[in-house]
Amino acid sequence: MGLQDRDYYREQLRYQKPPKKGGGSLKYLIIPALMLATLWFGADALLKYQAEERIKATPPIEPITGGVVLKTDRQGHFRGVALINDVPMPFMIDTGATKTVIPAKMATAAGLPFGRPIQTSTAGGKVYDSETQISSLKIGNAEIRNLDAHINGHIEQVLIGMNTLKHFSMTQNGDTLTLTANNQVTDRLPIEPTVSFDSISAQPPARSPEKIIKRLNCDENQNCKTTYSDR
Repeated sequence: MGLQDRDYYREQLRYQKPPKKGGGSLKYLIIPALMLATLWFGADALLKYQAEERIKATPPIEPITGGVVLKTDRQGHFRGVALINDVPMPFMIDTGATKTVIPAKMATAAGLPFGRPIQTSTAGGKVYDSETQISSLKIGNAEIRNLDAHINGHIEQVLIGMNTLKHFSMTQNGDTLTLTANNQVTDRLPIEPTVSFDSISAQPPARSPEKIIKRLNCDENQNCKTTYSDR
């Protein structure tokens, strides 16, 4: 490099504006943050949309007194929509599950408390759920209160287990499953037929007990004979 070149670069550096402190790094932080926020809200909206679509796609249920009638879907499962703390949630009947299990996102929407973790066995292996209690679970016209349940972060619909189904009488007829709340079935004792007043008045009056009189008759020779008479 010659003297002229050195003087040229020196002049260029003298009039060059110094970079703003921190401006560039802040710009590189804001852009990723905005991208993450966009992805977060987009994913949340997508999950809500998928949940609504699952509810719409759930086979319709027919409420009956104290229960509900379910139809099988294309996979042969009995599905419907339940109200958990008045929040609609799609459900599937799972007779192999001991407890009713709620998806974590739906549990949050229903305000369910997340209790202590507990290990459970599933078809896919061991998983950890959280214990909870449902204040109100409504299936059709039947309602169960203060129901123990589990919360799981890996499922997308409520699994109705045996601790819920034990409150119902289940009748399956082909592709139809009828759930009737047990407290709707009342045990009736047989009632004996009553006696009418007419039949009582038509009966003959009761006879008073007969009075038997004992007599001892003796002749002159003191020969005695005992006789009995009602007069």
